[in-house]
Amino acid sequence: MKQEVYTDYENIKEFAPVSDLSDTEDYMHDWVFHFNPYNKLWSAIPRDLYTKYWDNSQLDGVLRSKSLETLLHLLHKAKGNVNEIHKITTGK
Repeated sequence: MKQEVYTDYENIKEFAPVSDLSDTEDYMHDWVFHFNPYNKLWSAIPRDLYTKYWDNSQLDGVLRSKSLETLLHLLHKAKGNVNEIHKITTGK
């Protein structure tokens, strides 16, 4: 089975379009996306945690969702700030 992997925003944006996300949003360059076919979850990984992610995918700061569009929306809404995303998702 051939599986295509897209690891940067430029390649995946056409598959999960977010209408109000601009190509000029610099914070998006700090994220890497990974799809796990076993648990069917997308991960948004901050670049500074990328190498550690492969040793422990449950790291704090790694975002997970069944929908890539959800991850893109949260990153856009919080301008890539993990603490802000935590506040949005927990309501605190």
